[in-house]
Amino acid sequence: MPTLNKLLFFCFIYLPLLVSSHSSYAKALKFELSPEVTNGIYLLAQPERSAAGQTQKLQLEFGEMNGQTILAAASCPRCPAAGYRLLEVESEELGRPVFFNSMGIYVFAYDATTFVTVMADGPLGKKIWKNLAYVNVYNKQGTEGINLEEGKQFVIAEAKRLMTGEGIAKSEVTGGNGTYYAAAVQTIGSGQYDQIDVVIYPKEKIVLTGMNCRSCSHDTYNFESELSQAVGKNVYEMGYMGRFIIEQKTGELWWTNAKLGKAEWGKNSNFNVITQDKNFARKLLIDKTLQNNIDQTLAGFATKSKSAVDARYKQQDLQRTANNKLPTKGMQDNSLDQDSFIAATAWANSYGWKETLMYTYITSRDWRILRHPLTGIQTGRRISGVITMKRDDGLCSYQGAVFEQAYNGTDYQKTVMVGVVPGQNKLDCSKL
Repeated sequence: MPTLNKLLFFCFIYLPLLVSSHSSYAKALKFELSPEVTNGIYLLAQPERSAAGQTQKLQLEFGEMNGQTILAAASCPRCPAAGYRLLEVESEELGRPVFFNSMGIYVFAYDATTFVTVMADGPLGKKIWKNLAYVNVYNKQGTEGINLEEGKQFVIAEAKRLMTGEGIAKSEVTGGNGTYYAAAVQTIGSGQYDQIDVVIYPKEKIVLTGMNCRSCSHDTYNFESELSQAVGKNVYEMGYMGRFIIEQKTGELWWTNAKLGKAEWGKNSNFNVITQDKNFARKLLIDKTLQNNIDQTLAGFATKSKSAVDARYKQQDLQRTANNKLPTKGMQDNSLDQDSFIAATAWANSYGWKETLMYTYITSRDWRILRHPLTGIQTGRRISGVITMKRDDGLCSYQGAVFEQAYNGTDYQKTVMVGVVPGQNKLDCSKL
């Protein structure tokens, strides 16, 4: 298999035999490149290092090979060529050919015989360029071109135009299934994607699958009826993991990691927008006002979600309170009931309980004997009971408790409380 350099060298030598003057790349472009017009010797605005040493001339060849539209540049007939592939989508959006290679260098066609090469501070279509790590201008020998400063301003303006949508054709937004674009890269499974295949099963689930990869990850978000009703939009959650998708409007999904229904919108709450409108996705990256508007809207959604869930919890709590009743009494021993109440009062005071204790009673039918783990000698006995109390909110409650009496070999000692069953059970005071 040929190496990259050999492949590009082959392209440089034989490309004129492979190109077509009616390439499909040119649809919607303001001008079309052709081998007849474009190919030739180009003068560089500033010298570059090459396989032939420092040079200020390059041979450019344009054409198609293996189904791809490419631009190749070499400093001499036997030198390995640098190859750039056409970015079809970006070229169509900007209305001019734009090429790219694996080194991160873009080549913009200023016209059919002038090219600007650039390495910037971010991917094209992801930010407005401000700092250019490298820029040069290639003007075909014998034609009128532009200087280096004009080339810089040109590529910066084109990159900005792509972000703002100025002069860019509007995306078709139909809603439903299809290709969506993430404003920021979206994590799906173990991968990150800026282009996503979306499949929507209305009020059932949404499936996101990364695109442009061999084995793309996918995530499934299931419909949440309660949250949807609360915010007035269809809401889907990924496996109770606190990751949500909101169908904000046709062709636009909002993703958030906010704990909808559990917490208010906070500093660690983030969002992303996944939309069919690529122009909107790009604009969102640079428009702080638009970001703030979405942030505030999601904060409102979080408040509505939490209020709805809190109201449900309150209603469920009221229902449990209405249905609650005291556990059945076990051993009947008035003296033990009084002793256990004294023990419970001491426990409550030591832990600063705010409730007012009413009485205690035993729920076990008999004592359980306690023994030393090695000798088996009896050390005491244990029994379960209930503490009843009044609360500050006008309700009453009960809580399970454990009482013990130590054994000295002859007699049982003072009753003490040694633990409680976690959680109070509220109930109407008339049931005490």
